Amino acid sequence: MNGITGRALRYGVPTVVAVVLYFVASEVRLSLVTQFTSLALLAVLAMAWNLVGGFGAQFSLGHALFVGAGGYTTVVLLDRASLPLFLCIPLAGLVAAILGVVLAYPMLRLRGPYFAIGTLGISLAVLGWMLNWDFTYASRSYALAPSAIPSFLDLGRVSLVVALLTLLVVLLIMDLPLGLRLLALRDDEQGAIMLGARRVRTIVPVWAISAFLTGTMGALVAVQAGSVTPTQAFSLQFTLDAVIICVIGGLGTVYGPLLGAVVVFVLRQYTADFSEWSLLIEALIVILIVRFAPLGLLGLFQRLFKQIWRSIGFRGPAVNRDAKTPVGAAQ
Repeated sequence: MNGITGRALRYGVPTVVAVVLYFVASEVRLSLVTQFTSLALLAVLAMAWNLVGGFGAQFSLGHALFVGAGGYTTVVLLDRASLPLFLCIPLAGLVAAILGVVLAYPMLRLRGPYFAIGTLGISLAVLGWMLNWDFTYASRSYALAPSAIPSFLDLGRVSLVVALLTLLVVLLIMDLPLGLRLLALRDDEQGAIMLGARRVRTIVPVWAISAFLTGTMGALVAVQAGSVTPTQAFSLQFTLDAVIICVIGGLGTVYGPLLGAVVVFVLRQYTADFSEWSLLIEALIVILIVRFAPLGLLGLFQRLFKQIWRSIGFRGPAVNRDAKTPVGAAQ
């Protein structure tokens, strides 16, 4: 019963919070809704990357490729096929997922830094190709018609739904055997393989899911901007944001990317007026986190909570080692 209750809380609490935010959004200023949209998209990007880079220990530097694929797919579908946005978003994710699977098989032959450099190289190669492709207007902006752009409120609500679904997908994967095999391969690859876990068969589906979620995020980024360009859609900054957010919040944790997204977003809001110092401040924070809290802020908070919990005296019943019975228990 405890397992069922815990699982219900894990899935139910985020859902209830999202439902409340969904209906409260209409009572909030549009400027705050726009800021929340950007925050939700950062969280989706980080959670999607964390599936591969955190839980899977595959340090990808090419996730900007999926952001750009999702963005361009959405813009083309809205502009040329006149499909509704609620259909364009999953189709954009599907295109990104197919691209991810195609690239995963050759990339997974690489390990460690070679894998990271390989994914980065592919991302930069696709960017160079997009800059010279007439179909995407090359380096010019591919703009959406004003009628195809939803209102700030609708876009914020859609972003909230996508963020909730991303979190639920991550929770579900961690509850499934697929997630257990993924964690086993991360912690001890040789041991997991000896016990029957298949590396490629485990990582490729997770890679496809991560690409799908990243593609949906790219679709919303393109709609929010109202246009796409290759340098904007395939910017390496998306990948760097995902890595920074996960490292700050807690790499390889479920809620670490959410916490990291909030911290990074708030930090950038307060340092926006100091553009020449903002990157330096962010870099210093990352260095401090890596040095003094390698498990991220979530791990730091959990450790502090445990220390406080123990300091108030919650240690469980004392045990008489000789009698093997709790001290003070009835004899």
